[in-house]
Amino acid sequence: MGRTVSLRLGEGELLRAEVPEAAVQVTIDILAFRTASHYALRLQDGTGAEIPWTECDLRGEFFEALLISPQTFCEKAQLNHSRFQSRHLLELAAHGFYLRHPEAEFPLRGAALTILGHRYLEKPPDSLTPAESARVAWLLDEAERVTREGAALIHEIESKGAKIDWRHVRWTVSLATVAAHLALYEEDYEQALSFLELATRHTHLVNYSKVSALNFVICAFAEGVIAHLLGRTDRARSVLIHGIESVKPIVQAQNLLENVWVLGDLQNVLRAARQCYIVLVRMGILEVRVSPPVIEDAIQIDVNEVQSPLARIIRAERVPELAALIAAHGGR
Repeated sequence: MGRTVSLRLGEGELLRAEVPEAAVQVTIDILAFRTASHYALRLQDGTGAEIPWTECDLRGEFFEALLISPQTFCEKAQLNHSRFQSRHLLELAAHGFYLRHPEAEFPLRGAALTILGHRYLEKPPDSLTPAESARVAWLLDEAERVTREGAALIHEIESKGAKIDWRHVRWTVSLATVAAHLALYEEDYEQALSFLELATRHTHLVNYSKVSALNFVICAFAEGVIAHLLGRTDRARSVLIHGIESVKPIVQAQNLLENVWVLGDLQNVLRAARQCYIVLVRMGILEVRVSPPVIEDAIQIDVNEVQSPLARIIRAERVPELAALIAAHGGR
């Protein structure tokens, strides 16, 4: 007879088996995990006594995701070429890491929440279950606090005239961008505006975080349209013009020969900036000369040109007031 082993995760038992034993398949409800204790992995023998980790050989991506550390987080959860390919493992790793490592430095916690946010933005906006909606609400609460922390770190260093940590800019902006669009799932325009402003206020720091370039402009577009919807025309005008004029520092910050993706990102930046201009004109936010015309009659607002989740959110009818505003000015 083999030794009986119980593998426990939080308060639940993943499996109880004699070792050696054939492979066992177990289904886990990730959404049921809400605290760090739910991610506590323990091994016990048949009597309930703890088995030291040194006596175990736990291998595989599931255990790598579950036990991810500050030292392995970027490689396994964040970097495109080496991270887990499974979205479920990414969610397990990011959520578990965030809960188990509250002491981790800001960039890692910001990245963890951003990865989680992308997990839900990738899903059809009208398909979220109540449990998934509850997870998004939790994420937005955490993002509110963590983005403010990132902005404070940036402001502190900037006020001293010191060199800013590019990671503080990158993850403040990335998390704010993701959170803003998730806030629109419940048509919370005020919360979305708050997150969007946290992104666009840092556009002047694009030289520190070149990877944030597109986020700066897509957030300017969304912030401008939403501000106009809420009757804040001056803010709408200012941020949309800011989005257009940000093209210059964004291009100047880039090494155009770094790789082909840089040029692709700049194409998307220009598309989004062009939509900022079209909104200014079509919604009457900016007075423009009539002759010669600054825009052809056939050119209308096209949210699909803005490489962000906003178009999908509109199609899913999560923001009917915003959709009606755009449609009323000939947009789609």
